[in-house]
Amino acid sequence: MAIPRLPAFERAVASMVRTPLAQVVLSVAAIGLITILMLQQQDVIHSATAALIYMLVVLLSAMRFGLHASLPGALLASLAFSYFFVPPYGGFALTSLESAVRLGFFLSVALLVSGLASAARRQALIAERRTSELSALYQLSQALSAELTQERIPPIVAQMTPQILAVPSCQVLLAEAGDAPPPLDRAGEYEDVPLYAEQRQIGVLRVRRPVTGVPYNASEHELLATIAAQVSLVLERVRLSEMAGQARALAESDRLKSTLLSLVSHDLRTPLAVIKGLATSLLDPAVLWSDAQRRELLDTISVETDRLNRIVGDLLEMSQIEAGAIPQSRSLHDLDELIGTVAGELATRHPGTQLILAVPDDLPWVRISYGQIEHVLRNLLENAAAYAPVGSLIEVAAQVEGQQIRVEVRDRGPGVPDALRERIFEKFVRAAAAERHAAGTGLGLAICKGLVEAHGGAIWVEARPGGGAVFAFTLPVASRQITPPRAEIA
Repeated sequence: MAIPRLPAFERAVASMVRTPLAQVVLSVAAIGLITILMLQQQDVIHSATAALIYMLVVLLSAMRFGLHASLPGALLASLAFSYFFVPPYGGFALTSLESAVRLGFFLSVALLVSGLASAARRQALIAERRTSELSALYQLSQALSAELTQERIPPIVAQMTPQILAVPSCQVLLAEAGDAPPPLDRAGEYEDVPLYAEQRQIGVLRVRRPVTGVPYNASEHELLATIAAQVSLVLERVRLSEMAGQARALAESDRLKSTLLSLVSHDLRTPLAVIKGLATSLLDPAVLWSDAQRRELLDTISVETDRLNRIVGDLLEMSQIEAGAIPQSRSLHDLDELIGTVAGELATRHPGTQLILAVPDDLPWVRISYGQIEHVLRNLLENAAAYAPVGSLIEVAAQVEGQQIRVEVRDRGPGVPDALRERIFEKFVRAAAAERHAAGTGLGLAICKGLVEAHGGAIWVEARPGGGAVFAFTLPVASRQITPPRAEIA
């Protein structure tokens, strides 16, 4: 029958063995036990053999428990050796100089071996503790190096420092902006180490002392100072990273402000100047206009007003996208019909454009906002017509790819340079100077990207073999293919 294990009892025994008194008792008991065993074979055990066996027990005791436990064992071994194994047996009388030298030599060697073994044990324990501390510090540095925000650092330090120092608890107290750092607790229940950045104190690393009022020793304080220095470096790195991010954000904000000012000064002022000039001319009583002339001027005013309205509309739509306020109304639509409608409008506005459609009639339905995807496709086609040579072919293709529909707009224009393909969908970024092509805000592709991604799709640009560009975007296929009434498309 198996004897059940008693974990609580085992833990209690292990804890008791770690006490100095218990270690001394065990060392002395080992000498007594080995003495009893050797006395059973005293007839065959020579005094030299007995001395070596006693030395071995003293050595093992020193290696296992240390000098404080092995010294009493060494003294007892000397007495037992002299009493039982040095003539005259059964007494402490030294009958000759040789006996006295033998006993003195045995005691000296026992004490020396005990000291050397204890020193070796102490060095091994120190090395083991140093290795454990270095491993824990490395784990702490790895955990902190992955953090990019100041708020995440104190919880990590508070969790890992007690494991390194074997202390009850730990806190990282940081000074608020403009406030003085917390005062140091020098003699109370805490051990405090200041945290520095740019040669000024920014906080305190505070650990609870195991015994209130008893400060750490030099080794423990050195380890705590190492942890504090590591935390200070990480906090400084995070602060510099945040400052660099703010600097980049400010630089980008300045760039956008400059671009927006340029837009306001050019793209907005141009149609306003045209409208103002023509309206002033029409209102001038000194000028007599024929009906045909007046009609032509009013048409120009209407065109420039539409252009101004598009610019303002683009700015408003971009602000909605950035604020995450895009209307989320969706319904089932036939993408084939939408593409045909937008292509027909383009052919009307650009009579010289050759447009080819490669769209199958059996495309699955998509759940979209009709006006938003119409805006995306119109922007892509207008860009193709504006940047491609007059009379060149523009192709619109659509096909099913898994659970998505891929739509492509292909042109034979100058294309998009490799360096701009990642940035072309950012605000105010253009592949060519605005004055060389159609006027606009530089927001069209950024709006397309925002609208397509709001529908769960993606948009990108590729180089077209033979020259030109391919602007492609995807839309997820509707999970339920129910033909909606045509009224939904209106």
